[in-house]
Amino acid sequence: MLEKLSDYLKLMRIGNGLVIGFAALTGYVFTGGELNITAVYLFISALFIGVYGNIINDIYDIEIDKINKPWRPLPSGRISLKEAWLLGTIFCVMGLIISFLFLSVECFLIASIAALLLILYSKYLKRTGLPGNLTISFLSLLVIIYGGIMGDDFLLSLIPGLYAFIIILGREIFKGLEDIEGDRKYNVKTVAVILGEKYAVIIGSLTLLIVVVISPLPYVFLGLNIIYLIIAFLGVDLPIIYSIMLLRKNPIGLSWKVTRLLKIPLFAGLLAFFAGVII
Repeated sequence: MLEKLSDYLKLMRIGNGLVIGFAALTGYVFTGGELNITAVYLFISALFIGVYGNIINDIYDIEIDKINKPWRPLPSGRISLKEAWLLGTIFCVMGLIISFLFLSVECFLIASIAALLLILYSKYLKRTGLPGNLTISFLSLLVIIYGGIMGDDFLLSLIPGLYAFIIILGREIFKGLEDIEGDRKYNVKTVAVILGEKYAVIIGSLTLLIVVVISPLPYVFLGLNIIYLIIAFLGVDLPIIYSIMLLRKNPIGLSWKVTRLLKIPLFAGLLAFFAGVII
C-alpha cells in the first residue's frame, strides 16, 4: 500500500504541484491580496491543475520515458494508463470546481485555458521544440496571473510572472539536453535535437542570464525590501550562474543535475517576490 501511494505521489510530482500552488499564492499576495481563505482556494486549485498537468504529461510521454526515464511509475508499469487518466481527471475537475465556486469567473476561465493548454502541450506541442517550451513558460506566467486576478491590481502579477516565464524557458531548453536520446528517436524537435547541444547550452544560458541582469530591478524601482534582494541573489542568481558553468563542462552528462538545480531559482524567485511584500 505504501509503495503504491509512493508511486502515485511520484506520478503527481507533488513537489512541483506545491510550487505551482505557491506561484498562484505569490501572484495574489504581490498584487495586494491578504493571507485568507481566498489564498487557500487559490493555492489548492492551482496545485490540483498542476498535478493534472504532470500526470497528463507522463501519460503522453510514456513511450519516450521508456527510453529516457524507465524507472517512472507509468513506463515501469507500476501504475496503469487507466489509473493515471482517472487520477488526472479527478484533479482537473476538482481544480476547476474550486475556481468556479470559490474564486471568480475570470479564475475559472484561466484555469480552463490552462487545463486545455496542458493537454495540448503534452499531446502535440511538446514535440515541436521551442513552441512547446514557450507554451510551458506561458503556463508558468498564467498561474501567477491566476493569483493576481484575485488581488487589487492583477497587472502587477506580470512582474513575477515574467521572471517565472524566463526561468522556465531556459530550464526547458536545457531539459532538451537531458532527454535528447529519446527525443531524437521520436523526432521531438527540441533546440538540442535541431541545433545540437552546443547551441542549446548557449541559447538556454543567454535566456537565464536575462534573469540575473534584471533581478535587482524590482528592489530598485518597486521598493521591495532587502529580503527580496538577498533571496534573489542567493537563491536565483547564484544557482543560475552555477548551472551554466556546469553545463559548459559536460552538457549531456550534467543536464539531469542542472535541470533539478534550476528548480531552486524558480522557487526562490517566487519566495523573493512573496517575502518582498509580506515581510
